[in-house]
Amino acid sequence: MNTDPLALERGAAWPAGEVFNPDGRAPLVLVCEHASNRIPPGYADLGCDAHDLSRHIAVDLGAGELARGLALHLDAPAVLCSTSRLFVDCNRAPFESDWIAPVSDGSAIAGNADLSAAQRHARAQLVFEPFHALVGETVAAKRRGDGDPLIVAVHSYAPFLDGLARPPVAVIWDQPTPATQVVAALRREVEPVGDNTPYDGRLARGYTFDRHARPFGLRRFAIEVRQDLLGEAGGVATWTRIVGEAIAAAMQARQ
Repeated sequence: MNTDPLALERGAAWPAGEVFNPDGRAPLVLVCEHASNRIPPGYADLGCDAHDLSRHIAVDLGAGELARGLALHLDAPAVLCSTSRLFVDCNRAPFESDWIAPVSDGSAIAGNADLSAAQRHARAQLVFEPFHALVGETVAAKRRGDGDPLIVAVHSYAPFLDGLARPPVAVIWDQPTPATQVVAALRREVEPVGDNTPYDGRLARGYTFDRHARPFGLRRFAIEVRQDLLGEAGGVATWTRIVGEAIAAAMQARQ
C-alpha cells in the first residue's frame, strides 16, 4: 500500500484500504471500517482542525491497531479502511444521513455540506467501493479455500454515552451464535461485558454485514472496546489477548 503523500499528489492511486496478514489461515475475516483518520489530498481536511481529526468522529481510536493484533493472534486476514469515516463511512449505506455526515457529535464538517450527487458519487468511487471490493475479495477467497468464514467487525467506542459509563468491551450481534459464546468467554475475564449494548445489532445493522455476510448466511458479530483502555500503556496488547482468546474459544467450540 502506497502511503507516501508526495506520491499521492503526483497522481498515485489513493489507498482506500489494505489487507493485513492476507495469508492468514483461520476461517475468519476481520474488518475495521474506521481504522484511519486520513483525508485524501485535495479536500483540505474537509475543513476539520487537528483536534477533530484526532477524535472518535474521525477514527475509532485504537481499533486499527487492535484489528492488526487480532489478525496475528488468530492468524487471519484483516481488511482495514485507510480513510476517515468523515470522508465517507464505509459501515453506512449511501442512503443513510451519516454516510457523509455534515455534522458529527457537535462538530460541523464544512467539506461535507451541500454535496451534489456527483460529489457523493466521486467519494464512493474513490473509497467506498474499492474498500468493499477488498472485503468482498477477501471473504470470497476464504469461502473458496476454507469454507464459510466468520466475519468480525472491530470497533472502539468512547468511554461514556450521555454521561453513563460504557462497558470495557461489548459484543454487538444480530444472530446469537457465536456471539453469545464470545460474551461468555469474555465474562470469564472481564466484567461487565456489553451483550448487544450500548448498541443492539438487531436494530442498528452495519452495512458491511449487509453486503458481505448476511447474503451468504455467514456468521458475524462486531466487537467494541473502549478507546481509553486501548490507549493505556500496553492496552492494545492486553485487549488483543482478551478478545483474541474469546474469539478463538468460540471458533473452537463450533469445530
